[in-house]
Amino acid sequence: MAFNFGIEWIVVAIIIIAIIVVVALVKKRQAMATGVVTIFSIFIVISLGYVFITHNIQLNSIGSLVDGTKIYLNWMWSFFDKAYDVTSYAIKMDWASNSTVVK
Repeated sequence: MAFNFGIEWIVVAIIIIAIIVVVALVKKRQAMATGVVTIFSIFIVISLGYVFITHNIQLNSIGSLVDGTKIYLNWMWSFFDKAYDVTSYAIKMDWASNSTVVK
């Protein structure tokens, strides 16, 4: 699958670069909090760009923006629902019986 680097991806890249520059200007003692915010922001921007570009959402009217937002929220709900399923499955596993001790 070839990626089509259109104007949308350039806007996403500019936003990511702006976030990185802002974080670089923040004081060192706030590095942990800004790191979390940066990772969260980059995730939101990339996932929003991915959903809007793959579903060919045009940002030229309120109706299409609302439709795109609905698609994005459904996509995020599905993403976190799957993450919850995987995490709960891993927690319910009997990890003690799978361990092997080599002496």
